This record gives sequence, structure tokens and C-alpha cells, in this order.
Amino acid sequence: MALQLYFAPGASSLAPLVALEEIDIPYAAHRLDLAAGDQRKPDYLKVNPRGRVPTLVVGGQPVTEVLAILAYLAHRYPHSELLPLADPLKLAKAYEVMSWFASTVHVAFAQIARPERYADDETVKAALATPGEARFARTLTDIERLAQGPGPWLLGESFSAVDAYALVIWRWAERRQIDTANYPAWSAKAARAFARPSVVRALRKEAAPEGVR
Repeated sequence: MALQLYFAPGASSLAPLVALEEIDIPYAAHRLDLAAGDQRKPDYLKVNPRGRVPTLVVGGQPVTEVLAILAYLAHRYPHSELLPLADPLKLAKAYEVMSWFASTVHVAFAQIARPERYADDETVKAALATPGEARFARTLTDIERLAQGPGPWLLGESFSAVDAYALVIWRWAERRQIDTANYPAWSAKAARAFARPSVVRALRKEAAPEGVR
């Protein structure tokens, strides 16, 4: 049975979309419109009761959260080399970076972009945004430091799930109109990633209307 990925344009679901294109296997892509509330509709809540994207359905079983999906794909399709499975230390470092993306970078951005996740009161929402902006900016500096390491990609010589996940954050920075020229090492590696065929295909799928994939 083909894999099914539920995703939304502009969301962190770009990372598994890129990973699936990198693996180059058949899968069904289902686009959700978050602004229209597709993630809260009964049909989708049957797939993912948390009402979030992404969700990867494997043999009828949903796998949620970006890190879990990327880990599954890397281990299930080792030929893709999405993660350095043969080197325990390098693998641990990859998980370290992606865990930080999920637990710190994503949370900082969500305080700005989706404060309703953390508060109902409008005053509290506004109060969350200012420290969220500062925290998000600090995380970009940390990613720039990572990008200054050797090799053409964030983990060195090979494109990996870390690069796919980092593209999500890059686009969030652009959405906040942050001057990405302040991050020259990351700029170079992000440009290289955006030119990669798997990323080009993923972005096309993300932009295409439902049923035109």
C-alpha cells in the first residue's frame, strides 16, 4: 500500500515531503488548507486527532510529528541516506539537531505565528510575540553556526533529513521578512538545497491544487 502524506503549504510538513521525493517512491499527497480549518474537520481528525500536520499514514497507521516521520523514512528506506545510520555518533548528532528544531525553533516561531496555541487572551498573545521574535532570531544565529561547519550540507558531505527540516525554518525566516543575508553560510547551503531536484519537486507538489499531483 502506498504511503499517504497529509501536509499544508508553508508548514513543517515540507520536510517529510522533501524526504519522500528524495526517496523517490510512490505516495499519495493530501493538501490541507489550515486557514480554512481543514485540520479540524472530522475526516482529518480521524487520521490525526491532534489536528496537526504532517501526518504520514503507513499501512493504515498514522505517524505524526516531523522528527518521527523523518526517522521512520530514513530507517525504512536506508538507501536514501536521509540519516547517517551506519555511524551512531553522527546519527545522534542528527537527532540532536532535529530535536532542537522541533522543541525550540518551532516553538519560538509558533509563539509569533500561532499564539492561540498558548493563550486565548489577546493581551497574552501579544505579550508572547515579542520574546518569541527574539528567541526565533537567536535560533537562526545558532543554525548559521551549524552551517559554518565543513562540507556542502549541514551535516557535512551528504544531504540529509536535517537539511530538509532546515528548509522549513528558512522559509519561516523569510515569512518574518528577516534579512537572510545575515546568515551567509546557511544562505549558501539553503540555496544548494532549494536547487536539489527532490526539493524542487516537493515545492511544486506543495503549490499544486488537490488532485493535480
